[in-house]
Amino acid sequence: MLTNLKNIILFQSDGFEFNLIDLILIVALLVIGFFVMRVIRKLISRQSAEKHLSSRFTRFLYQGGRLLIWTTFFLLILKVLDIQVSSVLGYELYADEKFQFKLYNILLILIILYVISGLSFAVEYWFDSRIDSKKLDIGRGKSFLQIVKYVIWMVGIVIVIGSLGFKVTLLVASVSALLIGVGFGLQHIFNDFFSGVIILFDGSVKVNDVVEMEGVVGRVLEIGVRVSKILTRDNVVIIVPNSRFTGQHVINWSHNADVTRFYVGVGVAYGSDVRLVERILLEAAKNHSMIVKTPAPFVRFKDFGESSLDFELYFWTANDFLVENIKSDLRFEIDHQFRENKVEIPFPQRDLHFKTKNFD
Repeated sequence: MLTNLKNIILFQSDGFEFNLIDLILIVALLVIGFFVMRVIRKLISRQSAEKHLSSRFTRFLYQGGRLLIWTTFFLLILKVLDIQVSSVLGYELYADEKFQFKLYNILLILIILYVISGLSFAVEYWFDSRIDSKKLDIGRGKSFLQIVKYVIWMVGIVIVIGSLGFKVTLLVASVSALLIGVGFGLQHIFNDFFSGVIILFDGSVKVNDVVEMEGVVGRVLEIGVRVSKILTRDNVVIIVPNSRFTGQHVINWSHNADVTRFYVGVGVAYGSDVRLVERILLEAAKNHSMIVKTPAPFVRFKDFGESSLDFELYFWTANDFLVENIKSDLRFEIDHQFRENKVEIPFPQRDLHFKTKNFD
């Protein structure tokens, strides 16, 4: 039976024969390949759901499984057809005096790119684990991760180009000369890039720090390689070039300690009970939930003003971002207590004297 099927020649040319048995085996291999690929897809989906893998990593596993399965079955099909693998992979797709591009180059490039992607995911997993365990700041960790991934892909691209037969040293020299020329025209971009690297290493600004730049206060959401994102108190995200952090005056309210000191100023009329004023101010600060108990708030009798006795209520809070709301709450409470205790807040008064001339 099998001999009869083998004798049925479907195609014949230059010593190559393709019979019915070969067709049946190839179809069977393709069906098995689709079945195996489906099983692998289900296994990957199940593992992804159980271990909460990211969609990007799941897709990466799909691509790896597809590459492995179909490469294996392609080689098996060549074996069925009694075709030398070396002759197929060595088939020249393009050739000239200096360059040859063969079929195995495509397979090699796919394998190299997949290995680079796997290495990139491994590095990302390592950084994420360090960030989750609080061993690395989230902002610096994410930015370092981007830099490392850039380096990995640059090295990978150089390896791919080298595998095609190009001289890597000549390519690196050409790219370096090009970058130098482009750098003169894109100085600001390169300045932002290196400023980002400086910020990452010195740690002067971190994610979640509250900073003030040119009178605008905001929380740092993200520190990128070239730009950073800052959320203002108006819930507006500002894209800030990193060079502004290194080249301009920036106040980092979160840099030195977990809590920061602020104050609210108020003036009372002459003749007021200053100890009563002090007690009211301290009670207002003591009763606010966002003001810390240690260090304790205190009142400073600042000066004898032109029309008022000037006081300052100093307090510490960890919520630098919403400190203006805290100040507003204190002013509401101080005004209420002053009214209850008959403490007067004066307003500036001026005496006007009119002189009349006698024209007689």
